[in-house]
Amino acid sequence: MRLSGRIVLRYGILTISVYILLTFIYIYGFKSDTRKHSFKTDSIKHHIIKEPEQEGVKKLGFLPEGNNDYKPTLDLIPKSLRDKLEGKIRVQISVDDFRKSESIKTGNPLIDLYGESDYMLSGEYGRGLTFVAHEKDIVEQLMDTYHVNVYASDLIPLNRHVPDSRTAGCQGVKYEHDLPNASIIIPFYNEWPSTLLRTVYSVINRTPRHLLQEILLIDDASTEEILKDPLDEYIENHFPKGLVRITHLPTRVGLIQARIKAWQQSTGDVIVIFDSHMEVNVDWLQPLLTEIKKDRKTVAMGVLDYINARSLEYFYNRGYLTRYGFDWNMVFFETFFRQDQIGPKDYSPRPGTVMVGAAFAIDKLYFGEIGTYDEGMKVWGGENLELSWRVWSCGGKLVHLPCSHFGHIARSQPYTFPGGRRQVELFNYKRAAEVWMGPYKEFIYQALPDIKNIDVGDISERLALKEKLHCKNITWFLHNIWPELAIYNENVQAWGSAKNLGTGTCLDNHNYLFQAPDKLYVHPCHFQLGTQGFSLTKDNLFKTSLQCVVAKVTQPMLEDCIIGPRDKWTHVKDGYIQHADSKLCLDLKNDEPIMNTCDPSSETQKWQFNHYVP
Repeated sequence: MRLSGRIVLRYGILTISVYILLTFIYIYGFKSDTRKHSFKTDSIKHHIIKEPEQEGVKKLGFLPEGNNDYKPTLDLIPKSLRDKLEGKIRVQISVDDFRKSESIKTGNPLIDLYGESDYMLSGEYGRGLTFVAHEKDIVEQLMDTYHVNVYASDLIPLNRHVPDSRTAGCQGVKYEHDLPNASIIIPFYNEWPSTLLRTVYSVINRTPRHLLQEILLIDDASTEEILKDPLDEYIENHFPKGLVRITHLPTRVGLIQARIKAWQQSTGDVIVIFDSHMEVNVDWLQPLLTEIKKDRKTVAMGVLDYINARSLEYFYNRGYLTRYGFDWNMVFFETFFRQDQIGPKDYSPRPGTVMVGAAFAIDKLYFGEIGTYDEGMKVWGGENLELSWRVWSCGGKLVHLPCSHFGHIARSQPYTFPGGRRQVELFNYKRAAEVWMGPYKEFIYQALPDIKNIDVGDISERLALKEKLHCKNITWFLHNIWPELAIYNENVQAWGSAKNLGTGTCLDNHNYLFQAPDKLYVHPCHFQLGTQGFSLTKDNLFKTSLQCVVAKVTQPMLEDCIIGPRDKWTHVKDGYIQHADSKLCLDLKNDEPIMNTCDPSSETQKWQFNHYVP
């Protein structure tokens, strides 16, 4: 019996050890490829993961410490594929030949052998890379310059697989063969070559050929030499003739104008707007085209997954679907869908509010009919909000498709804006507000005081377009499409900043954007509505821009007004703000809002709004 017990114990320990080992291998071998540098041999090794052996990649381990002179390359074929080549890659077939069958070979192994890569290569199946020791320091220098780990990008195969991130029900969805075809528009400015090309290869390898009309690369006057003649030559030799077309703009015009120029060149039924650092997922295009085929006035949006800028790991939350919103500061943010917006199936289309700047599809002719982008806007910023307001107000709609996914590298932009980024954004916001926001533009100008005196030029053409399209006013949009955003002075008893007469401070929402409960604050009064705008409605809701004030026992909090508890409050001018259910009053203690027993003599329970409505 003792011997048997020892055997069981030993086998138990062995089983636990194997489990721990397998867990370790999974974490370090499949979730993140860890690269180690040996200072003795100046060699770079992968821990578990195989080296992709891309011959054009200069290994950082050979760089002197402190040197970030790492050069881009287009020679990015893994050695395992290169060994199968006979000479250089020279694709001879035309785009028409390419579309005839999914099985026709192009002569480019990154296309022809897609799906046959060694799954243990660095970054395959969306795994990320982690760097250590001296390499980590060099990567940090590269990150400071490019805001993305360009070395990791060069090590990861251009045609890597990514995990299928779609909602579970999407795998069984069948799409019509007869769908509109699409032109994929990818503007870029000084994008790192491997990041740009990985975007292109992902589209080619994961899009049904008969639906892919063309990929239009619009170079917005990049200054990197490799993105000129060398990139032209690469495109000529590596892709079917006419499938990938590149245009080099002589002067920099910005993202908005570059997209318009690509739309003018496009020949597809539908245009799809992309950034130059994305990777599409499985069956990404068909859901978008299906919705547009049903209704050509639809802007079809997929789900953006995340590609980590440092490790290039393709990351997603299974079943999480993003909706987008904005506040009076013109801050664009992610939020959840309301329950009434969720259809009968987890992959049913859902209505959108505003669109993200990239990763949407729209009928080419409809895009022209509705006025494309506002050509008076500069570079980038605010164009997604303006187009969203216009589509909804003028008879179209925005739709999120849970079965369409693409990964996007979230990074801060590594380049400057002519005139300064913030000034360009404010200029664009004001143009949009002057055309669409009517009387509510004053809320934007109070939230963004620097915007008021900006001269945005002639907007008469945009106003005439609004008239021509018989667009609804913005009140309709705010009531029906984005009711989460408070109209401070509509159906209210009082509005403005809520000032405490005892301390002279004002309630502040800290620019909080989201639905979950969060703290309410007080700060010195500046009376700008963006953070200190509140209103008490006629139905006794106490609201700030996106949330209601609710009482959590003795703590006043901010929580979503639509899906939250919608607490009721009463207020006497220059007096108390009382919670209807608990009968407690809003008070201050140690410069923090609290709920307290009502005391008419307490100065810190007396509150005053800027405006009272009779």
